[in-house]
Amino acid sequence: MDYQKYADTLQVIKGFCAKSDGKDKLTALVQYLCLYLSAGQPGNLKKVQASVTAARKVFRIMRPLETMTGLLTQPGFQGKQSLHQEALAKLKDVLMATYFAADHVVWAYQIGLVTDKKRGERAQKVSLWSWALGSVLTMVIEADAILSLSSRRMAGETDAEWAKRQEVARQEINGRLLVFIHGALQALTAAGLLQLYPFKPRTVGMLGTLASALNCYFLLPPFPKRAAPASKPALAAANGAVEGKLAAKVA
Repeated sequence: MDYQKYADTLQVIKGFCAKSDGKDKLTALVQYLCLYLSAGQPGNLKKVQASVTAARKVFRIMRPLETMTGLLTQPGFQGKQSLHQEALAKLKDVLMATYFAADHVVWAYQIGLVTDKKRGERAQKVSLWSWALGSVLTMVIEADAILSLSSRRMAGETDAEWAKRQEVARQEINGRLLVFIHGALQALTAAGLLQLYPFKPRTVGMLGTLASALNCYFLLPPFPKRAAPASKPALAAANGAVEGKLAAKVA
């Protein structure tokens, strides 16, 4: 058994669990998995789902401010991207901040701090709509970035330069495509919770489980880099040097 690899895996899990957002996404995974397994029917799994849904709210305190930090510190357009890309990113931040803020009101209603039922239901709809639209904007932003990466070969570019640039672009496209798929899964989950489509509870649970699993994947810290094992000749030379030093000390 490779104990070093085992230790590295534990370190990655520890780094993931150290993040409050990581705990939020992990409990979301449990929440939607329970919805998928229970198919929305009463029972123990339904009780676990309700309990975990309420527990998630604690990890979201101050998330509206965290989401809006970029917009508050740099409210204008910086010119680092095209105008429409910056505008979409800022609009997405506003929608996601609204999603978290409205979700706080929902939590207050669930624990009895807000007693107005209509206000609680309205906050629930605002939260889900903001989440859905923010996820759609994620898809638009990523699709626009993917299309911009599909560039043509430059004049005078060598085969090696062209291949290198294409490889870098391919890797970035693969990463952005995964974010695009995640945005689509979140948008469909929100649409199902809003009952915009006649999704069954098990379908919503499956979509939410996949979206939450991707969220957890995105938040995982990188595995520690391990040094390559020494070659046999190098190892033999090192052992010989150690033996020589020990012989010298004994002498």
